[in-house]
Amino acid sequence: MSTVRSAQSITDVLRTLLSDRRTLVAAWLVIGVECIAALYLFRPWAIGDSFHYLLLAKNLADGHYGSVTAAGFEPDVLRPPGYPIILWFLLEFLGLPRGAAVAVQLVGICGAIYAIQRFLVSRGVNPTAFIVIAAVYPFPLLYGANLLAESWAIVATTMAGLLVVRGNARAYIWSGAAAGIAALMRSDMLLLPLVLSAVIVIDQFRQHGWRAAGLGKAFLPIVAAGLVLLPYTVWNYAHFHRAAPLPAAGAVGTSLYLSTWQRELSWDDVQTIIRGGSTPHIEQIGLGPAVRQINHSIGAPERILAFDPWAYPTNHLRIAAADEFRRAAISRIAADPGRYVEHVLHNIWALWVTKRYDRLPTIAAIALAASSAAIFILGLAGMAMAVVRWRASSIPWLIVPVTLYPAAIHLWLHTEARYTAATRPLLMMFAGAFIAWLLSRKRTEGAPNMAASS
Repeated sequence: MSTVRSAQSITDVLRTLLSDRRTLVAAWLVIGVECIAALYLFRPWAIGDSFHYLLLAKNLADGHYGSVTAAGFEPDVLRPPGYPIILWFLLEFLGLPRGAAVAVQLVGICGAIYAIQRFLVSRGVNPTAFIVIAAVYPFPLLYGANLLAESWAIVATTMAGLLVVRGNARAYIWSGAAAGIAALMRSDMLLLPLVLSAVIVIDQFRQHGWRAAGLGKAFLPIVAAGLVLLPYTVWNYAHFHRAAPLPAAGAVGTSLYLSTWQRELSWDDVQTIIRGGSTPHIEQIGLGPAVRQINHSIGAPERILAFDPWAYPTNHLRIAAADEFRRAAISRIAADPGRYVEHVLHNIWALWVTKRYDRLPTIAAIALAASSAAIFILGLAGMAMAVVRWRASSIPWLIVPVTLYPAAIHLWLHTEARYTAATRPLLMMFAGAFIAWLLSRKRTEGAPNMAASS
């Protein structure tokens, strides 16, 4: 009995806190402090791909989208131009320092969080739980604190998800345009417009059947995204004779190949590979010799041991490496499908829950690890509720496929938790909505039965 009373007391305290506007204000103040802390901790705000983006932005200032390779200056075959264009505008055109550009990114992410807050209010959901989650789960801010494409992918994808539920032609167009912008930031978002159109079709059918008058509007997101991506498609065709809004040598092949080895690699192994080196363990398990053999087969320097096609000295070799690693990956998967299935299943958790926090104090790392796991579980519960109770749920189920989209794409590739960064605010939204629903349910269950008492 005492346990029940304690649980009820905790529920009452949480309900009181979340109904107090001061809690909302305090959570936003914490988010602001976290933005400042992220700016300080992540100096000089450049890791990994940041240097490639910065180089592309600098070359854009000279009127070219590409870089100098061993074959001379060549158009870029690796990355869509969305984020380099933003960096060009902020750093080269406006002349902002890098820290200011990162601050703009963080403001953009805070804007996406605020847009979700307004959305929840419009749906009759108390947004305080969501904002408190944003304060204790700062992963979108951490991903936005480096010069990487994740920041603007977060903003674009969040808007695509919030707009698609409005149910009118204008919203569908803007939702598709936002998805197209997300694809210009990260090529793995390219299929998001198709997902938007698919959920609209399914929703129309569930509500009205195939004779729904607005069914034809469902394809507006694809059309809008296509128009956004058209200039990049034309550019690709002009330079590579490929009429597609995808880089000519994307990292899918190398990423898929690395995924077939990832369960055998330690953290130190992966970090060494990122730096282009090798370890005794990498050589012992056979990865080093296998990569050298692939390099030899395409005429590349055998010393290259990296899974970013950028490491190859010319566009020709970058494209060849992407193709050859994809073929090698398929062969390895066919030879040991069970091992690959194990990797895919592991990714369900690993893509959402960050394991390492090397640049943070130990206590902060422990708190973030606990927050990461808890919000993932609560977010899944919120999404399940939206699907199962699709008629009664305050949050439309249409946003669930948008939220899960990045994970669905990357389950099959090598794992980094940042690959789901684009939809973390939407995950937080579902977690907050689930908490709000639980508390409202507890209140209903705890209310006296007035009919009986009378």
